[in-house]
Amino acid sequence: MVFFAVFGLISLVTGSLLYLLVCVDPNSQGILGKLNRFVFEFMPSLIKKIVGERIFNILSRAQNYFFYSNHPIVQIFYILVAVGGYILYVYYGFMQLFQNNPLVDNTNTMIGSFLAFISFHSFYQACHFRPGVITKQNGTLYYNQYKEYVDSVIYLKENECKTCNIIKPARSKHCRVCNICVSRFDHHCVWIKQCVGQKNYKYFIKFIGLHALLCNYGAFIGSRCLYGIVLKERLFEAVFRDPFNGTRMQADVFIISRYMFYQYTIFVFIVLLCIIMGLSLTFFLFYHFNMIRFDTTTNERMKRSDFKSFFEDEVKKFDLISNTSEDKEELKQAKSNGQKAKMILDKLQKDRHIGLWKGLKQIFSEPDEVDVKKKKVQ
Repeated sequence: MVFFAVFGLISLVTGSLLYLLVCVDPNSQGILGKLNRFVFEFMPSLIKKIVGERIFNILSRAQNYFFYSNHPIVQIFYILVAVGGYILYVYYGFMQLFQNNPLVDNTNTMIGSFLAFISFHSFYQACHFRPGVITKQNGTLYYNQYKEYVDSVIYLKENECKTCNIIKPARSKHCRVCNICVSRFDHHCVWIKQCVGQKNYKYFIKFIGLHALLCNYGAFIGSRCLYGIVLKERLFEAVFRDPFNGTRMQADVFIISRYMFYQYTIFVFIVLLCIIMGLSLTFFLFYHFNMIRFDTTTNERMKRSDFKSFFEDEVKKFDLISNTSEDKEELKQAKSNGQKAKMILDKLQKDRHIGLWKGLKQIFSEPDEVDVKKKKVQ
């Protein structure tokens, strides 16, 4: 049991951190940007040198299947970890350690169970509701809704999707995993086995937010439960014996922590899992809140970063030519191209700050794609 708990903890934490790193701007010069490049650029080349091209190609195919095909593996993993973790929390925590504990009671049990139920339901909603699929029938509607975002830089006026054979509205993208064009595309999420877009973004935010709340609450009451055991058993007044040499030791935080870990291993692991996942999900939630505040998406953020990086290099290149070239024609061309690149950069620098409250109102007022179909029938 301990082995499975450790394996589940390590797998979930590793997967969550990698998932968070995917959302980090790879062009950023900050710590997270450097970590992104290290994991997704340096590490693959290093692994290729170590294992050879043949094995590396097998690993690449496995990676492509995992990230770029619609499979239920991650959803099954979520059910095993989330529902399984909750069952273990109920068994070891609510049914055993919470009993006669001075710091937690049945009220905490009911609150925790309620949060677990609505969190699992939010997962169902995020998986069930479609993201806003653009078709020939509704393409004009989506196009008119976002035509003000056409900037002739990131979003072109007549940008055709060759696969779907439609004119793509601004802020949309063709997902190669789902093979559909999605309105206000954010990203393809392996956890819910579909894209996150205009129509289901509210359910994705709800999914992240409720799971962050559940994990943080589980961490809080789990820590209180463990501390309640320490108080109840008066462990700070206890004297412990070293199992190797028999030396008697007065209790301190380190010794008590070791004792609690060996005594309640499974529950301690679950609490640690709640702490790590709670922090990760809270960070991810605030990351999305920040994008909502500036009326942007993960896809737009990445695309804008790539464009900025490209045109910054172009400006530097044309400035260098302008300062070093003696050819009048080349000098004239470089200045003209440099000015155009700077104008595009100025466009890319502008943010659409709408505020978090207004952004959330827009997102949660979006009708479900299912509801839209029902209205058309009526």
